[in-house]
Amino acid sequence: MLLAALIRRRSNIARLALARCVLFATFVLATDPVTAELLSEAQIKAAFLYNFTRFVEWPEGAFATPQDPLVIGVFGEDGLTADLQAIVAGRRVNGRAIIVRNVEDESDAAVAQVLFISAAVDARLDTLHGSLADRAVLTVGESSAFAASGGVILFVERGGKLRFEINMAAAARAQVKVSAELQKLATAVRSAP
Repeated sequence: MLLAALIRRRSNIARLALARCVLFATFVLATDPVTAELLSEAQIKAAFLYNFTRFVEWPEGAFATPQDPLVIGVFGEDGLTADLQAIVAGRRVNGRAIIVRNVEDESDAAVAQVLFISAAVDARLDTLHGSLADRAVLTVGESSAFAASGGVILFVERGGKLRFEINMAAAARAQVKVSAELQKLATAVRSAP
């Protein structure tokens, strides 16, 4: 009986180690210079967005039913939508199907659990954040205006590679829990806006 428990424990440790390796490899491959030359910036962002869904938890009220899909909204960047749809096709996160939608205006944004906000819509950030108040939405953006307005995850370029920073205070306000594994992969984790 002790031997069986030891084998199960080692098996669980091995699975955890494998999961961490897969997580690390996924993010490294998306930012590796050789791979990056083969992928467009939109494809790399799409890969990040999909992977973020795997390492974030939403509160129970974020979904009306256990069968509801996880919705990734794209606001102001139509080119990203097709790449993101290709990546998530047939995949599930925590048993939920994934749907990608273009977000046309601020009122549409509330249907998403993840919302990518392009720098092209920076002028609408105040209205957008107002429409998302009291909603559990992981916001991801790419501009300093997005970061200053209280976005959760910010794409940044470091050494010619796409990376990301996490604002944990914004995550808490958005009612989303960012895993420790994802925090370790960020170039910066901030606790204040």
